[in-house]
Amino acid sequence: MIGAYASAALICAASVAVGHAILLLAGRREFSWLSAPVGLAALVAVSGIAIELPGHRTAAEVSLLVAVLASFLGLKRAKQGSGGGSGEHSEQDSEDPARHGCRAFSGDVTAPLLAGLCALMLASIPFIASGRMGILGVGLVNDDMAYHLLIADWIGSHAGNMPALVHQGYPVGPHSLVDAVSGLLGTSLVNGFAGLTLSLPVMTALLAAAALERARPVARVAVGALAALSYLGVAYLAQEAFKEPMEALFLLAFALYLPLARTPRAAIPLGVVGAGALYAYSFPGLFWLVGATGIYLALSWRKRPPLVPLIAAGGIVVVAALPELGRLVDFSHFKAFSPSTANSGGLGNLRHHLSPLEAFGVWPTSEFRLAAGDSSHPIAYYAGGALAVVAFAAGLPRWVRRYGPAVPAALASAALIYLVARVSGTVYTSAKALAIVSPLILLVSLGGLAREEGERRKLPLTGLAAGFGVAALACSFLVLRQAPVGPTTHHDELAAFKPVIEGKRVLFLGRDDFVQYDLLGADPYVTVHNYYDNFYAKPNLALKDVFQKFDFDTVTAATLAKFPYVITTRGAYASGPPRWLLPVKVTPDFVLWKRDASRVSTDRHALDEGDAPGAILRCHRGLHVPGGSTTVFAREPVTSADWGNGPTVDDGSPTAATVKLPAGLWDVSLQYDATRPVRLFAPGLDSTLSANLDYRGTTPYYTAGTIESKGGPLTVSVSVERPPLAGRLLGASSLAHLGTIAFTQVAIDRPGHEPAPGSGDVTLRSSAACGGYVDWYSRG
Repeated sequence: MIGAYASAALICAASVAVGHAILLLAGRREFSWLSAPVGLAALVAVSGIAIELPGHRTAAEVSLLVAVLASFLGLKRAKQGSGGGSGEHSEQDSEDPARHGCRAFSGDVTAPLLAGLCALMLASIPFIASGRMGILGVGLVNDDMAYHLLIADWIGSHAGNMPALVHQGYPVGPHSLVDAVSGLLGTSLVNGFAGLTLSLPVMTALLAAAALERARPVARVAVGALAALSYLGVAYLAQEAFKEPMEALFLLAFALYLPLARTPRAAIPLGVVGAGALYAYSFPGLFWLVGATGIYLALSWRKRPPLVPLIAAGGIVVVAALPELGRLVDFSHFKAFSPSTANSGGLGNLRHHLSPLEAFGVWPTSEFRLAAGDSSHPIAYYAGGALAVVAFAAGLPRWVRRYGPAVPAALASAALIYLVARVSGTVYTSAKALAIVSPLILLVSLGGLAREEGERRKLPLTGLAAGFGVAALACSFLVLRQAPVGPTTHHDELAAFKPVIEGKRVLFLGRDDFVQYDLLGADPYVTVHNYYDNFYAKPNLALKDVFQKFDFDTVTAATLAKFPYVITTRGAYASGPPRWLLPVKVTPDFVLWKRDASRVSTDRHALDEGDAPGAILRCHRGLHVPGGSTTVFAREPVTSADWGNGPTVDDGSPTAATVKLPAGLWDVSLQYDATRPVRLFAPGLDSTLSANLDYRGTTPYYTAGTIESKGGPLTVSVSVERPPLAGRLLGASSLAHLGTIAFTQVAIDRPGHEPAPGSGDVTLRSSAACGGYVDWYSRG
């Protein structure tokens, strides 16, 4: 946890220092909170360029250090040159704020700092509620971080295979910055990305609160924090999608600075922000900025804003784009941009278009993908949306009168891009556009409604602002307290195999979107392929439901024999290993098997077993192979997926399944995912399984203990551990999804039995196996 917050602190501090130096270079002598996003944009662009140099991660680290040290030297020299006083002002500082909108962002720093602190505390709720620091959104929402980690590792080391998205020109500026920060602090990339994710709402809150120069301090703190954590912005933060919050921050900073760019020198920060958007979001990141500029110029045509400074800012962006030119061209073919990819990437983790009302900040559910019509109380969603729209309609004209049209121009640009994406783009792109516009809507709505210093209280507006603010905060809180945070148990267990399998091909017979990162240094092959995975092993397509299956029969024997190592879970409800695979390392949930090349045989075949580990052998129409042998389970396994209270368990509602279990010793296996450890309890059984968010859906079976049955009905109850105290105080709940529970009889009752795949196998001649539950057979 310390590593994540240290990363966030370093990113914020470095951004402020570098940004302040850039503003000084642009002619601004007073401190401004605009320095934070301007500096962040500079660091993202510089890191993105440096990562391509020899040394890669080291070059990015050096570039970050040089940028910060050069900024401090420049600031020190400027302070000495001015005698330490603040009497000198740039030409920007003499501009009329009423004419050009939000101008100074200086003066009292207390309110912005408090807003940033509030944003940090709110953004930390997922980690506080879960009691751990990990990857946000894992399993239940979005596993894109699996690819971000692979990208960051590869661009920093160039070791192993290039991720496909890097080849496609995917923007890697943020990843490069995380590489640099993690390298300097000695923290993991997981902590580096967590730090980046935490720093974005902090900087957004600082900037939003500073922009409300005329509002009362309390209002500045509240509005700044709420704008930084708007409902849809939080929904993306809760899945650790950092690019959309970053683009929203750059758009807001660009709009706030736009009226100040009266000379080419003064326009330098605009160019820097544009370069940052380019390296964070590729060329689409410029669409919002260009649109905001065009709309602002149209709204301000009577004042005749100078065009030369904007051309100069564009020149900075063009120069910054030159090292990235080839990648920009490659990214233009990115499949998510095309509506024809709706089934292969256009949906992302969504099922349908999001309601545009979500961008207004009031959507009373922790699941942002839920449509109002699919909820049990749709009226609450529409009522909340109506409240938010009324607040926006009331706040917009007041904002324009106070602060000018720049931010509304940026908002209009974002809204226009959303409409284009909704009509001609994909569900994936339109949702991103909504997430980017959301913080601006909150800022304009609440900032416009906020009372100015000395302004008389107007009860209707005050009541509207208070009601909308409370509703928006409550909705964002619902998302934050239930945001899934990835446990590290399985990551640590798989990492324990890395010294053995480094540089080797390994077949992973499980389901984990992060396995490529967990087993960095090896070449892990999977049988269910998605775009996170570099290597694919074709499953045995002759088996029905093979994609629901994760054991040795998932692939043919010939395919299995190609791998020097295989990893399986320890669930006993699984096909046993061939005799030439031997266990070399065992963890609580996984087994690493090593091939004995001198004993390899591909004479291994399965019946039509579907997603089960075996099937009953019907000899009158089944197997008749002279000299063959059959490996059978001691008894047909007993399974159940009939959970009395349903397969979804929270910490206040345990569930149970009842099976008729013959006498004997039985290994228990379970399919599940869970945000907290899961407990199984029955007479003679009391076991706890680790939290598991590897995948939300059909999973492999995990070992859940051993039970001795005297014969007859057996009821197993399952509960999920409550959140830690802080989580309970926040109202968070633990959640588990159960699949099938399976009981596999042990062939020989023995003390100290350790369940493992195939522990119940017995080999018989084919003729003796009739009526038995066959795992696999050989033809002889």
